[in-house]
Parts: sequence; structure tokens; C-alpha cells
Amino acid sequence: MSEITSLTKDASFRYANALFNLALETNSAHKFEEDLDKILKIINEDPNFSLFIKSPLYPRENQLSTMKAIGLNLKLHANVINTILVMTSKRRLFALKEMILQYKDLCRNDRNELVVEVASVSELNQSDLEKIKKSINSKVDGNIIIKSKTDPNILGGLIVKVGSKLIDTSIRSKLAKLKNNLKEVG
Repeated sequence: MSEITSLTKDASFRYANALFNLALETNSAHKFEEDLDKILKIINEDPNFSLFIKSPLYPRENQLSTMKAIGLNLKLHANVINTILVMTSKRRLFALKEMILQYKDLCRNDRNELVVEVASVSELNQSDLEKIKKSINSKVDGNIIIKSKTDPNILGGLIVKVGSKLIDTSIRSKLAKLKNNLKEVG
């Protein structure tokens, strides 16, 4: 499984990087990102399309004609369509979603944006989000974008993910630590 994940990440990064460099040359990074968001929306909302791009059972010609028709129908930039068609012809269409996510990361990096994921038991209000943003901004340079989600399983507290760092102040994790401590004693 890890070999498949590695292959997907490697392939997706190469295509995302090539498209991003092309976007920088043509000053089209934002336009390309908008176009890729249209494709990402279809992937996330249509399980049949998601299966279509992941399955090796579809003939290459069918995938090429379908992806070209989708690109033209959505009025995607020619460079975006061509990148997707190259991925398709090389049988790398399975990496399309990961490529889009990699491209978006490259754009965020270029804009000096940092995505912070915050999980809480209930929906956080705007003032709480601003406090979290201010706290992180004091430690990290860049534009902070907070993605908030609810997770009733954490019982209380917050789980904050900043890049590769995870700050877990949830009651669930504190209970798990207490349980492990009690096992060591008994």
C-alpha cells in the first residue's frame, strides 16, 4: 500500500510542479487553481467520476476523450487541460486529485499562506477563531487560514494541526494518557 501511495505522491508532485512553473511563467497561477478547483469539486461530489479516474479498467482512449470533453465543457485553460490529458495518456489519471492538492499547496506556499486545521466538539465562533489565529500568528510568519471542523469524539478541548505539528488538548487524549498511566501503575 505504501508503494502505491508513494507512486501517487511522486507522480502528482511532478505534474503539479510542472503546471505550477508554467503558471508562474504565464502569470496564471490563480486561474489554474480556479480551474483545478472545478475538477476537484467533481471528484469530491461524484463517486462515479472518482471511480472513473482511479480505475485502470477504462481504456485510455475513453479516458482521454472524456477528460478532454470535461475540460472543454468547464472552459478550463488549455494548459490545465493539456496537463490532465498528459496524465491520462501516461496512465497517471489516478493521481489527479493528489496533483490538484499538491498544486494548491504550491500556490499557498507562494502566497505565504499557512492552513491551520482546528477540531473542536462544537462549532467555534468568530472571536474564538480570531484568538487562535492571533496566537498562531505570534509564532508563525505568514497569512493564517483556519479550517475549522467539529468532532464530537474529542469530548472537549481542541486539536490544532499547524503544518506537520499537532497540538492535542482534547479530553479524549488526556483520558487515553491517564488510562496508560494507570496501566503502568497496576
